[in-house]
Amino acid sequence: MKNIFRSVLFVGLMLCLLCSAVYASVPYRPVPDNSSLSDVFDAIKVGGRYEPTRVRLITANDEAWYSRWKMIEEARDTIDCTYYIVDKDIFGQAFIGLLLKKARLGVKIRLMIDGRVYRMPYMSKMPDKIEELAAFPNVQIKLYNSVSKSLLSAFTDFKKVVASNHDKIIICDGLTTIIGGRNIGADYFAQNGENDIVYNDADVLMQGEHVAKQLKAAFDDEWNYLKNSVVKADAVNFKDQLAKVDLAYRVMSRYMQGRGLFDPTKLNLSKDLEKALVEMNKEITLFKGISSYAAFDLFRGERQKPVKILDKHSYVGPLNGITPTILKMIEACRSEVIMQNPYLVITPEVEAALKRAAQRGVKIVFHTNSAESTDSLFPQAFLMNDWERMLTDMPTARLFVAPSQNERLHAKIFVFDGLVTIVGSYNMDPLSEQVNSEVVAAIHDKPFAQMTRNRIFNLMKKNIIEYRLERDSEGRIVKRVGPEDHVKSETVKKMNRLRKLQWLRPLI
Repeated sequence: MKNIFRSVLFVGLMLCLLCSAVYASVPYRPVPDNSSLSDVFDAIKVGGRYEPTRVRLITANDEAWYSRWKMIEEARDTIDCTYYIVDKDIFGQAFIGLLLKKARLGVKIRLMIDGRVYRMPYMSKMPDKIEELAAFPNVQIKLYNSVSKSLLSAFTDFKKVVASNHDKIIICDGLTTIIGGRNIGADYFAQNGENDIVYNDADVLMQGEHVAKQLKAAFDDEWNYLKNSVVKADAVNFKDQLAKVDLAYRVMSRYMQGRGLFDPTKLNLSKDLEKALVEMNKEITLFKGISSYAAFDLFRGERQKPVKILDKHSYVGPLNGITPTILKMIEACRSEVIMQNPYLVITPEVEAALKRAAQRGVKIVFHTNSAESTDSLFPQAFLMNDWERMLTDMPTARLFVAPSQNERLHAKIFVFDGLVTIVGSYNMDPLSEQVNSEVVAAIHDKPFAQMTRNRIFNLMKKNIIEYRLERDSEGRIVKRVGPEDHVKSETVKKMNRLRKLQWLRPLI
């Protein structure tokens, strides 16, 4: 879905001819040479009384959907959620239908969606459904950084117009939370072969008041931004859209529990709803991997672990607790840095920290997309510029890429020395580092880090390509394995054109 944002961004840049090529440095203080990862973690300041939190890493797409569904189904008092995308497919409609059910039960709901995606023609009729949900007195819905309110910024600083809320957060009853890379849509919850796009992604499911308070603070910071716009109910509704999302909820709930489909001929439905049910039945039968919800439990014996939330405002706010912490953790590493990320466009500060790590003998593992697996060619075009230099300047580094859409990557995970893990919405690119709002969880626990590391390497075992440089005894390159060796020639030509647009790099 990131290609949607990048396409809009590119058109806007070309129309406005406003893009600064100057990269804004990220201020951070290098850690002392003797600082450990534990020192860096302990130095992360969080409000309130710190306490360990129950944590579960969610990598399977079906479990990611079940987790969100069960959290919201079990909510009794409050639901706060923010998503970059709530898609128009059966998952997005059922998600809105589930929120509708909770609204009717009196649960207080706050929902925030990024303003740019919400208004796209692609999101046909979803705004109407969301506006009708907003009619409930216990429901508040906002669009982040509304284009209508920030348009004047195009003449002073275009980054303020495109700054998005890229957080993906659900907080239920101030206790159970989930964050990660997934939006709400079939791309993130389907299995290979069930949808045109299927991502390998990751979330962290957490249970604990302390983390919930940290995430609520992150949510509130973005919720209260003055250029957000309030979604209001339509004054006049010519069609009852809520009936459709309620139907989507019922279709999804029944199917997930293994009870099959509703028979349109046996329900007393209007012609319009009967037609909608036929379409929903046809769509949901594509997703055969989501029919075992009845056996799902949110937690399966996972223990409490030290967890701290790192938050980052978008370009329009001052807070960036993520990038400086990642840099400090790289500096503190002594054995291994693993970066699993769909978009590898590293910034000068990160590259310098990784070069220093390589000089200390730290192994560096990059796992990212290739041009054949990505949803956006821009990051791959810039990686074409970078990969040989990276492997030359970081001789301990290895670069692995997903070779096809069957391995398409969307997870954002960092593992430092098999001890500290970071999981969230943060991409390894200037867009996440400087422009968008992001949120991640840092988990200081060796078993959790080792388990996460194993999942990354197990995913890479299925099908992987390693970009590499082979040198002779005098250090001369005698063999290269890179994008040109496996990417379609037409795609390589396209990337070669895109890679020349270096002035776009700060917004990729």
